[in-house]
Amino acid sequence: MKKYIIALVAAGLFMQSCSNKLDVKPYDSVEAGEALSDLNGVNTALGGVYDVLQETAYYGRNYWVMTELNADNGYISTTNGNRFLSSFRHDYVTADADVEDFWASAYKGIMRANRILEAVDNINASQDDKDRIKGEALFLRALMHFDLVNVFARPYAQGNGAQAGIPIKIKYELATPGRNTVKEVYDQVIADLTQAKSLLKNIGIGTKYKASQYAASALLARVYLYKGDKANAITEATNVINAGYQIQGSSIEFYSTPGTADEIFTLRFMASEATGSNDMGAMYQMYSYGDVRVSPDLYTTLDSSDSRNVYFEAYSHEFLNAKFTIQDGKDGLTSPKLLRLEEMYLVRAEANSSTNPDAAIADVNVIREKRNLKPLSGVAPNAVLDSVLAESRKEFMFEGHRYFDLLRNGRGVNRNFCGNPLAITAPCSFGANATNLIWPIPQAEKNTNPGIEQNEGYE
Repeated sequence: MKKYIIALVAAGLFMQSCSNKLDVKPYDSVEAGEALSDLNGVNTALGGVYDVLQETAYYGRNYWVMTELNADNGYISTTNGNRFLSSFRHDYVTADADVEDFWASAYKGIMRANRILEAVDNINASQDDKDRIKGEALFLRALMHFDLVNVFARPYAQGNGAQAGIPIKIKYELATPGRNTVKEVYDQVIADLTQAKSLLKNIGIGTKYKASQYAASALLARVYLYKGDKANAITEATNVINAGYQIQGSSIEFYSTPGTADEIFTLRFMASEATGSNDMGAMYQMYSYGDVRVSPDLYTTLDSSDSRNVYFEAYSHEFLNAKFTIQDGKDGLTSPKLLRLEEMYLVRAEANSSTNPDAAIADVNVIREKRNLKPLSGVAPNAVLDSVLAESRKEFMFEGHRYFDLLRNGRGVNRNFCGNPLAITAPCSFGANATNLIWPIPQAEKNTNPGIEQNEGYE
């Protein structure tokens, strides 16, 4: 019987350049109309969508490392293993393997989610189970479309959404669509998350490793902020803030302990899922590659009393990122905390920064109090956004936020550590409109979809 290879469909009929535990899962190759015919099959397939997020090419390592190196939180040491150089230098080529792998992983997950959404209404299951499955699949599809548009398209504000985005895929089918506009992508993401929040209305704060109503609301808050819809960003962030999550203190144990009270949505890695040198911490710690070091202009921004200093580890004349050192006895293993309460305070603060600066600083001070810092006071109105972004940089260093904080606010990238002899040679700054701030559409996609528009500056 003909088999439908989901991974090939989602990747535009090109293979991933890296292999991992997902390549041998049964839901990568299923009999048409068979595997998704009952509740167990659909739940198994849904697990396959979460597993895509855990791939090395995605949140398992590369997506966070690449976007961090795109900005100014870290640099690549002159003693390196030739990894992620193009991310730090912003000299991507269209055949960049890391870029291709991320594109392939995200669309593979989207297609898996689509197949579930098309099958779930036909299985024998309770309406509650069907609603939960639909809600989770919609949440995951939205997250992957959103992650794609953030790196392959200009920020929303640079064209008011009219600029080229990425292809929207909401059907399980072989197709070679062109690029939708950024606005169309955002509209689809918001529609998916709004529906997901409703379908998951019975899934509360106790659910951290799968989508919940609050995970959908938290991601909506982020999406609205990136879009520039400040009122809705405030509404969704406030909804999560009032739900009962609790901010946690800073400690090495925080990142080695999944399931803390501030977590809204976390990708849970088990000890058996450790990948050794492909784990997140391997890029930062000297027991393995240790290629990425902390930029001096990051660690010098932290006051000596800041409890987040625990995440810097001295190494000779440099500093290492110590957030992802160990979990379950496995060096470098971590369970990425993709949505946590602290972000909601900073989303609300940024959204309020120009219209209600006092409220914005009050939210920043909620975070500062938990980090052993004095509250900010007397901040000039025109400096409030700077204060919010500075706090976000410290709170979410190496968690994939900094690059997007800069781009959506038209800040560009300025590396004050430029010329450091311990770092590889790379440009010191990139203007907010620089063409190489966003990634190229992968050549592998162009080969199978010749009509897709390439980003400016890439051939």
